[in-house]
Amino acid sequence: MFKTLRQMIDLAGVGLFETTVDGQYRFVNLSLAKMLGYESAIQLMTGNRTSGSYYADPKDRSRFMRQIEKHGEVRGFLSAAKRVDGSVIWITENATALQDAKGEVTGYVGSISDVTELVETQARLIETEADYRRIFERVSEGIYRSSLDGKQLRANPALQRLNGYDSEEETLKKVHDIASEWYVDPNRREEFKRLLDENDSVENFESEIYRHKTRERIWITENAYVVRDEGGNPLFYEGTVQEITARKEHEKLLKAAKESAEDANRAKSRFLANMSHELRTPLNSIIGFSELIQMQPHGPIGSPKYSEYLGDVQKSALMLLQLIDDILDIAKLDAGKMQIQHELLNVDDLVQDAITILAPKARSGGLTLQKDVPGDIPDLLGDSRRICQVLVNLLSNSVKYTDPGGTVTVAARLDRPWLSLIVEDTGVGIPKEDLARVFIPFEQSSYAIGKAKDGTGLGLPLARELVEQHGGQITLESTVDVGTTVTVRLPMLPPLEDPAP
Repeated sequence: MFKTLRQMIDLAGVGLFETTVDGQYRFVNLSLAKMLGYESAIQLMTGNRTSGSYYADPKDRSRFMRQIEKHGEVRGFLSAAKRVDGSVIWITENATALQDAKGEVTGYVGSISDVTELVETQARLIETEADYRRIFERVSEGIYRSSLDGKQLRANPALQRLNGYDSEEETLKKVHDIASEWYVDPNRREEFKRLLDENDSVENFESEIYRHKTRERIWITENAYVVRDEGGNPLFYEGTVQEITARKEHEKLLKAAKESAEDANRAKSRFLANMSHELRTPLNSIIGFSELIQMQPHGPIGSPKYSEYLGDVQKSALMLLQLIDDILDIAKLDAGKMQIQHELLNVDDLVQDAITILAPKARSGGLTLQKDVPGDIPDLLGDSRRICQVLVNLLSNSVKYTDPGGTVTVAARLDRPWLSLIVEDTGVGIPKEDLARVFIPFEQSSYAIGKAKDGTGLGLPLARELVEQHGGQITLESTVDVGTTVTVRLPMLPPLEDPAP
């Protein structure tokens, strides 16, 4: 019987003790010994340790003694206790003073519970609550909680300021019905609720609202979710609010600027179309009559100088006509109105067509035009007129800026997944600092300007736009007084799939 009772005391789950008035142990159970880091109750009692020595803060012993001397007992006394290995645990004590027949205190009896886990959990909860409180109060976005029927339940300082109020108390007191008092369009609240009912959350929900106190109209974006109970029933909504009035004003200005630019672009297109029509007629007459006079069908002109002048007139008119065509093409590309036709093209024929067009000009300049197209170059998918136009523009530049005796070569190479068309010359070249400028409309290399007088600065920009319309790339490498190489890379045709066996 005694053995069973002793086992019950030792394994009670709480530490039990009896001490003298000065703290010497008369009895401890095994649970208390284990709690303080000892292997047995005897080890604790013989370890020259008093009941007051385990307090991590000696002042706790004094507080404990004052309470028990004053009231005769202590209940729920919380303190930090040192274990024998130096580690610290949290404990609560209940103790009662023992008295003899004369009423004199002869010792104390009580119990000790290890509450370390509880204390640490409470500390974490307090820290977490403090973190959330700091976030709630200091975050720049408004944070709210609202009832399902539209009453404001919580509002952080950012949301209070957004509504024009100084405190949460004032905000909650003033905001009764979010739908009718907050949203400029009361139906927005119903849309907000519908999305939450369907998806349990909404993101970037933009609305025009009133700044509640001043009735100023502003724009906000909301993110929110539904909070439900364990049974899945909705309790309330929580979310964040951010003012985006400045962004909406910026978007409005951008939209107006875009519309204005589109109007200007349409006006430009109409002007260019009209200009083209008005200028082409007299230019064609100038070109036609200058050619006719040079043919001298009604007799000799008289002075050879006049024939030379007519050649200059014809050359200038042709140049002006080409300029008009280039400007119209760039305008179409800018407006997205140029239609690219796709057909299978023979690369050798394309290169030959471009060389044929420039051959007379190359011969008059004392240049050699060369073609280097291997026989195994595959067909290309693209617009024959526009790709030929690219090659003509590139060849024209090379012929224009290459001195007599020089060479211009047009080559084709496979560079999977690209098919490359390369125009290489031994011309004047372009300084490194001018390489970026030559792809800007009407810009030319300052070095090249002194070498030729009839450049417009549209050839390379137009070529790049046409190449990009085909999904390709164009690059340029050049060295002054050595030459220039322009490489056009166009996507190859996808390989044909093998037929099913």
